[in-house]
Amino acid sequence: MKKNKRSAYFRRMTAAIMAGILCIQLTGCQSAGMDDANQISEKKEPIQMSEHNTNAVQQAGQNMEAAMPKPVDFSVDDYESWNKLRDENEISEEFREALKQFAFRSGSQILKQERENANYSPLSLYYALALAGCGAKGETAAEIQNCLGIQSQEELASQCGKLYQRFYYDEQRIKKEYEEYGEGEYKSTIQLANSLWIAPQLGVKKEYQQMAAQQFFASSYLADFTKEETGKQMGEWIAKQTKGVLSPKIQTDPQTMMSILNTLYFYGSWQQPFQESLTQEDEFTLEDGSKVSCPYLNQTDGQGSFQRGDGYTLSYLDTNNWCKMVFLLPDEGKKVSEFFNTPEDLDRALDMDSKNWISGKVTWKIPKFSFGSSMKELPDSLKAMGMERMFTDKAEFNGISDQPLWVSEVIQETHIAIDEQGVEGAAYTMMAMAGCAMYQPELEAEMILDRPFLFGIRDSSSGAWLFLGVCRNPAEE
Repeated sequence: MKKNKRSAYFRRMTAAIMAGILCIQLTGCQSAGMDDANQISEKKEPIQMSEHNTNAVQQAGQNMEAAMPKPVDFSVDDYESWNKLRDENEISEEFREALKQFAFRSGSQILKQERENANYSPLSLYYALALAGCGAKGETAAEIQNCLGIQSQEELASQCGKLYQRFYYDEQRIKKEYEEYGEGEYKSTIQLANSLWIAPQLGVKKEYQQMAAQQFFASSYLADFTKEETGKQMGEWIAKQTKGVLSPKIQTDPQTMMSILNTLYFYGSWQQPFQESLTQEDEFTLEDGSKVSCPYLNQTDGQGSFQRGDGYTLSYLDTNNWCKMVFLLPDEGKKVSEFFNTPEDLDRALDMDSKNWISGKVTWKIPKFSFGSSMKELPDSLKAMGMERMFTDKAEFNGISDQPLWVSEVIQETHIAIDEQGVEGAAYTMMAMAGCAMYQPELEAEMILDRPFLFGIRDSSSGAWLFLGVCRNPAEE
């Protein structure tokens, strides 16, 4: 793309934030006696967060650094090298399909239980389950792999690593382009981060830590879960990875043996920002027929895309980092919950690969909203998806440790907001393991989102759904 064209293109871009966090806590039977455990705790304090030890792994006095994607220094016009790097990190069609099916299976299970505004991050949950699943054995491993759609732990780890690097290198490339064309600092990103927090009395296998470091780029920290300071350090790690968008207060459980944290940070902007001068107050009709007042973003896109399905209209807005925020508006008289009753319903409704897309005029009227949601019933959803054994004392996480471990709790908290410039959001999940042209009417769509609607954010390159949610009341926080 020539410089003048790129300049015109980038001047339409602004910034927004999306962040996601996943925390898996694992507790287990402490095979060492309490006296021994206390002695170990006295000798090894939790790792203190600093720039110098962010990637440190400390186990039995041995340090190990998590791998990072290899640095590259290609010129902007070295298309051959950039394209080769992209090809090397191209995810398989099997993995692409697995991510999609997991998003719809988990999304339908989770969202249908919510009666108010809800937001959920399928990709963050997927990565945390994958990291835990790569340390599972026997029936536990089979259940997790079946749910994640990949039957080989090696392939699962490899594909997760490739997607991680794909996001990383795509960002490096566009940063170079910004520098080359004098467009200033490029702030948009899709950024994944993982870490392991390990109790000193848990004998974590070195092979598992190496796999986590090399395939999931996961840092590891020795952690005393009997101390409040550990929860504070975990919260600080999350805040750092999400650039301060999220700063949760994590309450640690003395029975916790290991925590797996995943963060997903997204920062993007509408390719065509909304003009603040066009933002107007109007009414939004709730499901019970009552009305609330809220500000609406207004815009007309003469070259938009949409499709009309059975009882709904679907369209999307592009962000400047190859993502789309998708909006599904039910027809009058249809409830938004009808579209996620089953995974198949959600798949049909959000079919981005459909050949039924129409190019034409799209009139947008989107309520500005900002809300959070807390999901504490995720174990029920995961059990319904076939992952039952990991919640019992029969769970086999022998690849992580020879000590018994099982999942005792899964929680996700999220935040989502949109305004004239873009979209901002955050997700936090905790999973605990215990144990021992010419105007034509048919080419026009009105996305007047003045009643409950479904939304999602999808990475166009990988097809991964970063977030799925439903807005039932934009006036609620």
